[in-house]
Amino acid sequence: MSALARVVSSEWLKIRTVRSSLWFLSGATAIMLLTSVLQADDGDPSAVASTASVIGSTQYFVQFLAAAFGILAITAEFASRSITVTFACTPSRTRVLSAKALVVATSVLVAGVAVAGLGLLAAAIRLGELGDLTGGDVALVLRLGVFLALLATVGLGFGGLFRRTAGALSFVLFLLLLMPELLGLLAQRFGWSWLETAIDYTPAPAGYALVQGDWFFGGVLLIWAVGLVAGSAWVLRRRDV
Repeated sequence: MSALARVVSSEWLKIRTVRSSLWFLSGATAIMLLTSVLQADDGDPSAVASTASVIGSTQYFVQFLAAAFGILAITAEFASRSITVTFACTPSRTRVLSAKALVVATSVLVAGVAVAGLGLLAAAIRLGELGDLTGGDVALVLRLGVFLALLATVGLGFGGLFRRTAGALSFVLFLLLLMPELLGLLAQRFGWSWLETAIDYTPAPAGYALVQGDWFFGGVLLIWAVGLVAGSAWVLRRRDV
């Protein structure tokens, strides 16, 4: 087994045994099912045939859970000081962070696809249109899983940069909620049309575009994730624990 594979195995064990994993899975499932069923009750007969209406209504809330999960994957270790043991066993901090990113992304991808699928099925059953689901619906669920996995990796990157849950979560919330609004206000105030274009390249709008089928913005979100994890690795190599 390679050195990276051993670290990945260790990180996978952590993910499976920490409470944040259960909280994420339980919260995401509850939100997905509740929102999907409520939307199915709104009387819109196209709610399942056009699954963007089902998935889009759940995406807004579940994205915060995914980001928080990624953050806690590393800040919880800093808070408990167990990160010192991790780095003592694996001195290469880049390898540790790479393993964390791989495990976090894979875990959230699988969980995200699973809970999105449950939400879609719940809405379809509620509407009595279970037999009308198409391959496009399945693809939409898969894209949502990819979005959540990349966003969790973004959260991991911020967690490594800030080391504290509160600081990392505050900045992620700013990035997801306030940055698009702030850029929009600046664009209107100063007439900078390029800022309106820049809004589409921030994580939340890029993620929404990905879920609706634009894989170009999946690449944009991937750049955010890789860039933040790389920046976090650079910072970790230069800081004491």
